Amino acid sequence: MSTTIIRNGLYFDGTGKKGEKKDVVIKNNKIDAVVDKAPAMEGAKEIDASGQWVMPGLIDIHAHYDAELEVMPGLEESVRHGVTTVVIGNCSLSAALGKDTEIVDLFARVENIPAKTLSHWMIGNIKWKNVTEYYEHLDTVPVGPNIASFLGHSNLRMHVMGLERSFTEKNASEEELKKMEAITEEAIKAGYLGVSMDMLPFHRWAGVYAPKFTGYSVPSQLAAKSEYKRLANVLRKHNRVLQITPNAVDKTSFATIVRLSQGGFFKKSLKTTIVAALDLKSNEKIYHLLKLLGFLGNSVLRADMKFQTLSVPFLNYGDGPVTPLFEEFPSMIKAISATEAERKAMFKNPEFRKQFIKEWNHKSASVFPKALKEMWVVNSPVASHVGKNFEQIAKDAGKDTVEHFMDLLEEFDTKIRWKCETSNHRESVRMELLASKHCMPGFNDSGAHNLNMAFHDGGLHLIKQATHHQDIMPIETAIYRLTKEPADYLGIEAGDITVGKRADLIIIDPTKLDTDLNTEPIEDYHPQFNGSFRLIKRSGKVVQHVFINGEEAYTNNGVTAFHGDLGKKKIFGKILKSNFN
Repeated sequence: MSTTIIRNGLYFDGTGKKGEKKDVVIKNNKIDAVVDKAPAMEGAKEIDASGQWVMPGLIDIHAHYDAELEVMPGLEESVRHGVTTVVIGNCSLSAALGKDTEIVDLFARVENIPAKTLSHWMIGNIKWKNVTEYYEHLDTVPVGPNIASFLGHSNLRMHVMGLERSFTEKNASEEELKKMEAITEEAIKAGYLGVSMDMLPFHRWAGVYAPKFTGYSVPSQLAAKSEYKRLANVLRKHNRVLQITPNAVDKTSFATIVRLSQGGFFKKSLKTTIVAALDLKSNEKIYHLLKLLGFLGNSVLRADMKFQTLSVPFLNYGDGPVTPLFEEFPSMIKAISATEAERKAMFKNPEFRKQFIKEWNHKSASVFPKALKEMWVVNSPVASHVGKNFEQIAKDAGKDTVEHFMDLLEEFDTKIRWKCETSNHRESVRMELLASKHCMPGFNDSGAHNLNMAFHDGGLHLIKQATHHQDIMPIETAIYRLTKEPADYLGIEAGDITVGKRADLIIIDPTKLDTDLNTEPIEDYHPQFNGSFRLIKRSGKVVQHVFINGEEAYTNNGVTAFHGDLGKKKIFGKILKSNFN
């Protein structure tokens, strides 16, 4: 086993203690010593971390790498940003259960990963038959970062009820419920963190292989509250975690979540992590309600809830009418999955246009701000469009804004690409949420919505903001909130680098936080995406070194390189099983 000595860095152990200048010795894959001055050791590699911060690797609590890790297990686009542990199986979706075709249809539209790409990754490659075998399979994959997983409720429902009943029957039979409970018990025994559920109706089935259900909300969304409760009680019994997405346009769904999490004199609280606390442009007062709900739920009603909170503005890209943001519009449910010719015909049809305008102008609750002045063109067959918002383009043309927007979609379809910052636009509010004890920094959605957004570097952005708002969140607190706090809440052995712990460790240059981080992604045409691209981020020279299991997985000090065995040999990450019981 190799030995590494990291000298002169400001050492943060992840527990919330202030940083101290220390030498850190890594030996036999663990933190062997943390001392003022480490002696020289024969054969040891030495790193001078003067002026730099040494801290635990970051934990990404909300990722969707379930499919990607099957073909690109190194997960380099998270590792390069200092992430050493990722949590998958979120939003009721996982690869633990289901046929290969079902998994493609689940992920393709909800997470907007090209079906062609997903099919290449998954079809014919699923060898496991149950939740235990899936974890046994993951244990053989040469992953880069550590992996922990929830069991997806949509997969569980399809597996037990069959595809048709899972989409068409709200109430599972007693026999089906007992089988779901039994499989959940099996997953718990195997080490899963818990179960993920989804109440959001905008998460829809792609219908590539089962077109009968194209545009249907995923099976978890259809389930009766009693089904949620039965599964939640299994989790409560074993001290596991519920991850859940509420119905963003139905505020009563939050009351349901509080009841699922709520404890009492004879009932334990259920750890529940909720997607997500955002500062919406469409309703800038909603974050007050989220804070109030967190206070009432946790402090008054004995729940144990944490809202996942994104650390950067929620910047989304859309290709003409094809964007997850338009899943809110009933008229767009069919359009998003239609062919280009079919969509153009729709936007030419007077009745369709009338319906679209009605939905656009409707004042109902909405995550998408529905403001054309907020939607900026980044690519178009008409060069003069680029750099303008759709309101400006309509004004230049002397047309009504929504009418002209539909004209452009009819003419160009996905050839006109645009971006919109939908939420988290106010830094002061963002920091207020990130600092709240009722929230947990995360919701990066890494590996999902590859055509629409990229927040792989979310943890680094929180640290950057903390340097400017230390009165709200000191640096050591920001690091704790990204490392040991989520590890302890989720029940995994990670998040701190005290002596004897596994050496999942990063070294960052704090002087680069302001200059090298940005919110704009870049397009990456990786060969595994079969001609499509994904949006990724770069963080310059912020992250200098990444160690996973004591091995240097990534270096950015003079030369930028991943270890040659990352994603090829099983020497870095591992499956992290729940340590709750």
